[in-house]
Amino acid sequence: MAKNKNNPKIFYGWWIVLASTIARAFSGGFFYYGFSAFFMPLVREFGWSRTALSGAFSLSRIEGGLLGPIGGFLVDKLGPRKIMFFGITLMGAGFILLSRIDSLIAFYLVFVLCVSVGSTVGIHRTTIVAIANWFINKRGIAIGIGTSGIGLGGMLVPILAWLIVQYGWRPTTVIIGLSIWIIGIPLSLVMRHRPEQYGYLADGEVKEEIVMRREPEVDEVEHHSFTNSAKVRISNSNIDFTPRQALRTTIFWLLALIFGLRQFVVSAIVIHQIPFLIGIGISPELAAAMLGSIGIISIVGRLVFGRLGDILEKRHLMAICLGLTALGCLILANAQTCWHVIPFLVIYPPAYGGGMTLMNAIRGEYFGRQYFGTISGFMDLVQMFGIVFGTVFAGWIFDVTGSYRLAFVSFAIAAAAAMMLMLIARCPVPTPCESCIRERSSICH
Repeated sequence: MAKNKNNPKIFYGWWIVLASTIARAFSGGFFYYGFSAFFMPLVREFGWSRTALSGAFSLSRIEGGLLGPIGGFLVDKLGPRKIMFFGITLMGAGFILLSRIDSLIAFYLVFVLCVSVGSTVGIHRTTIVAIANWFINKRGIAIGIGTSGIGLGGMLVPILAWLIVQYGWRPTTVIIGLSIWIIGIPLSLVMRHRPEQYGYLADGEVKEEIVMRREPEVDEVEHHSFTNSAKVRISNSNIDFTPRQALRTTIFWLLALIFGLRQFVVSAIVIHQIPFLIGIGISPELAAAMLGSIGIISIVGRLVFGRLGDILEKRHLMAICLGLTALGCLILANAQTCWHVIPFLVIYPPAYGGGMTLMNAIRGEYFGRQYFGTISGFMDLVQMFGIVFGTVFAGWIFDVTGSYRLAFVSFAIAAAAAMMLMLIARCPVPTPCESCIRERSSICH
């Protein structure tokens, strides 16, 4: 790599990745995975059904989907620092307020409007957009490292379970809220919008490198678009779909369906895994440790599939992840003892982590980074059906049949269907108009 005295030894984008990893660890441990640790204590204290309690998580996903386009637009417009500061502050306040709830309605309001909005808009949206803006050719591994924070958050679940057993769930929520403020607010100050605004180029490249790499002609873009992942990545590196252009493509809606089916599966397993494990005779502490291990093991999938996604065809890798997810669900559907869960913990977590990384990397590769936040927000709005129905569906199946088996079999079928669809989800190549060809631009504006 060419050296430039104005360039730091460590590209600032990697500091953004590090801050994103830590922020996502707290969001994943306290909110995404942590909700499962609070599941049974809330059921025992208030007597709520599993369907009703699952509805809170589903409703939070509806909120996340509805706010997706707005949150993405705000991050694209205002930058991630301000939005993350707001989200961290709101999320911490939400956990503290949870310690005061005394009804299902109050729980819904605080959990959805404070905890979920703060986590979704302030952490989930901002960190992914920031990483996608600062990286192109290294986007896969950068997103893999950044999202591995969710996996690291799995280590917090056993701690949450211990705190709940020792002190009760209400004091635990106060501890969580204060921790989020103390650690999260400084992390928000690390966030930056786009590298060009601070004199950098994406991936930490310098101008000499860009000059040496010849820009492909338009006919080269068309000729190489479907040969392999590296050529697609080079030809699409300067392509930026507007939200309107993205919404007009068939691939946008196909990806939303595929990712929605994936969310239908993984969101329900996260929420219902501890109740399921307790139901087959595993202690709450061990069940929490197993759920936490999914997050930790998923880091392997995030890093490995993220790196492979920078080299190989992302859609093929995503199809592999979805196939392994389906297999993991079938194993869980037939698990009756602790030992039966071991194969699930070997197969499912890497596929789960890899799918999360590739999902965002595919969006960036297919539609560009200029409007990444807004386009991702619109896609989340469409695919929210998966998270909304997945958790409630699993809870309803248990309330009706007394078992999760039928739900897990259904999840395996959904993941297998998503795998087949992913194989035909090719990267879109816009057709340039005559003026764009003269300007050597690969997309019309």
